Amino acid sequence: MKNLPNIITSTRFIFAILLAFSAPLSMRFWLFYGLACTTDLIDGPIARKLKVNSNFGSTLDTSADIFFLICIMVCVFPILEITIQSYVLIGTVFLFKGISLSYAYIKFKTIVSYHAYLNKFLALFIFTFPFWILFLDINLIVLVLAILQIVAYIEELLITRISDKPDANIKSIYHLKKQLKH
Repeated sequence: MKNLPNIITSTRFIFAILLAFSAPLSMRFWLFYGLACTTDLIDGPIARKLKVNSNFGSTLDTSADIFFLICIMVCVFPILEITIQSYVLIGTVFLFKGISLSYAYIKFKTIVSYHAYLNKFLALFIFTFPFWILFLDINLIVLVLAILQIVAYIEELLITRISDKPDANIKSIYHLKKQLKH
């Protein structure tokens, strides 16, 4: 039972690969998309219920999320009209995430992936990305998501800067500052 949340998280990698090799926005795509999203929704609550949350599990979850997002992009981007500017924004987002992870690793000698409120809020929008593209201009979606993600990664950098120890479950920079005052 101790490894159940990590096993659930690991299945997201499998569903993401199957999604990447599906026809874009096909029934098969939506099936694997739904299964991968379900694993992301249930792994954390199960870990907390079983009291087995860990930095490893948090890092595995973030790795699975990033891999899942990349697989969505591999599958769906070829059918979309994405501008060069949007690709630059996407690259910038990944750069900021890399800087955030690297800074935390340098400071704490471990990979820290924060599950702050802003990250959770944005995960909802990112994972619903395939729905958004059905109704809105892809480049507008990329612009909005990129700006919000960069803000979230700046918050991660600030959390790392202020924190004394790695804690993936810090809710926000505001909560951290409040916690440090007590």
